[in-house]
Amino acid sequence: MKRLETDMPASALWQNLDDARAEFKETIVGRVIIIYGLFLLVGGILMSSPADWLPGLRNIVLSSSLLLTDYMELASPGVAFINAGIMTLFYFLLIKLSRAHLSGGTFAAVFMLSGFALFGKNLFNGLPLSIGVFLYCKYSKTKFQDCALLALYATWLGPLVSSVAFHFGLPILQGVSYAWLLGILCGFLLPPVCNRFSQFHQGYSLYNMGFSAGILSMVVVGILSCRGHGFEHVSIIFSGADNILIAWMVSLLVLLFLAGTVAAYRGRKFERESGPNDEPVSGLKDELKVGSDNQQTKSDMDDKFLKLKRVNLKYYFAKYGQLIRKSGRAPDDFVDQFGIGLSLINMSLTGAVGLLYALVLGDGLNGPIMGAILCMVGFAAFGKHIINTPPILIGVFLANIIAGTKIGSTTVIIAALLGTTLAPLAGRFGVTPGIIAGMAHMTIVSTVGSLHAGTNLYNNGFAGGFVAILFVPILEFFEQEEVLPRQLVRRFIKCKEE
Repeated sequence: MKRLETDMPASALWQNLDDARAEFKETIVGRVIIIYGLFLLVGGILMSSPADWLPGLRNIVLSSSLLLTDYMELASPGVAFINAGIMTLFYFLLIKLSRAHLSGGTFAAVFMLSGFALFGKNLFNGLPLSIGVFLYCKYSKTKFQDCALLALYATWLGPLVSSVAFHFGLPILQGVSYAWLLGILCGFLLPPVCNRFSQFHQGYSLYNMGFSAGILSMVVVGILSCRGHGFEHVSIIFSGADNILIAWMVSLLVLLFLAGTVAAYRGRKFERESGPNDEPVSGLKDELKVGSDNQQTKSDMDDKFLKLKRVNLKYYFAKYGQLIRKSGRAPDDFVDQFGIGLSLINMSLTGAVGLLYALVLGDGLNGPIMGAILCMVGFAAFGKHIINTPPILIGVFLANIIAGTKIGSTTVIIAALLGTTLAPLAGRFGVTPGIIAGMAHMTIVSTVGSLHAGTNLYNNGFAGGFVAILFVPILEFFEQEEVLPRQLVRRFIKCKEE
């Protein structure tokens, strides 16, 4: 860690402080992801017998992996965790080798990757798509570090690769060759498609790649269907005892909270918190005069940095209050904006909201539900928090109550948890529009899956993109006319006061 030198001009000292903060943040992000990957891997090893590892991984690789293929049922919970741990550590190594910036977006990509590695992703069907992204970078002369996270998100089309390789009735070598070539081609096309489609929903659907991949997979599936190749309907869902799964998830959330607390404490010297008499230390930067005639003495600077090192709980509560007032609209990177400590705490709390929803309304944990919760955890560093996610969850719940469907089924629970891709919409326009968007999401997500035949794992991102594209211009118009529900309430209160 860089040491802060205080016998230097003020401007240089503050730059040194910013550099040290960035280095501290990236160090903690990297360590948390490595420990998380090991937590998955070791948890899987402890949950299963060594005799099950290779046969279980073989079943995973040879499956179609179409929605919904729960690796916990296909192999075992332990083997599913091992697969997720392998994917997490392998792709984090890829990120490190690319020298990509580690921040909230990294958490979102890695946790989403590992979550779907419980029901659809594996190294066999993910690698060709990532290679395609790498080749796109080479062709377009783009630095791979700028597209490294896209290489993780591109694995959403893994079921397409697995289906062509093993379920089209082709000779094994021919099937694998065709599948990898198709995967590389799709991976090559995803970055430009993703960049263009992100403009449609304006960042109000966090799973942008889900929408892009949905459009692309819809076209590919249509072409393959014209050639006489169909995709089977899959519904393989784990229904065994879930006590160990609950214990693992609770342990993860507790560890994230503790890690956030420790990171906030250790990183306090980088925070410009309030000083004596509630004087904001953020104002210190303005007080530090830059120039050869106005340099602070080392003693003065030491006194000012003592203010930074004090633990001020009031400051952190206020800062978390600022975080949960953010809309979450992409790219809202909480790690960059609010620090690694508060981001980890938010990841823990937001994950707890998802876990509580699943336990209260669901029939138990399984691969898809745990994967959806992990997605919420990851994106709690990049847009989601405990205020903008509940309206979407409530909306999906109400939609199923009105429709009379079973609210505890796996498909309904993951539609709610992954439907929080629309959390920024609730964060920007309010609770009522968020609830309505959640209801609309539930109606759309149940129909768009047939368009891509389950080959796009982020079906909720696909559906969420359509909801955002429809709702955002309407809600912006209502906001401009000051007829949003919260605006009407404010006007009513103002009239009552007058």
